[in-house]
Amino acid sequence: MIFDTFNTLKTINAIIFFVISLFHIYWAFGGKFGSKSVIPEIEGKATFNPPFLATIFVALAMLVCSFLSIIALRPIYKGTFPIFMSSKIEIYAQLALGIIFMLRAIGDFKYAGFSKKVKGTNFAKNDTRYYSPLCVLISVIAFYIYWNIRY
Repeated sequence: MIFDTFNTLKTINAIIFFVISLFHIYWAFGGKFGSKSVIPEIEGKATFNPPFLATIFVALAMLVCSFLSIIALRPIYKGTFPIFMSSKIEIYAQLALGIIFMLRAIGDFKYAGFSKKVKGTNFAKNDTRYYSPLCVLISVIAFYIYWNIRY
């Protein structure tokens, strides 16, 4: 079959996580492009200034998420790298990713997600247009992966 939905969706999630990781590495080492649009703000001031280690941690977490998606691609990439995880961990990791990103899409009821109250800022507009829908996409794909590998 030329188009395999299952493997295509898993690849999409892996690529999304990898790109998000690259952005965080770029920002951790001082990159400015897009950095003003990814942090919630109040009256033009950022609500927090993420330190280097926190940004690197997020980058590494996104790399792990990408790796989890690649592991789920085992039939395509079998033999290209060693697999050290049990199938139960793979299954529940996908479920956890689905839950985490769905919760992110719902939000914190103040600054982020579809439930946010602060709506007029640059971050809020980008969050509504891009970040929260992307989290829904990631979540739906992760739930789809979970559903297909759970047995």
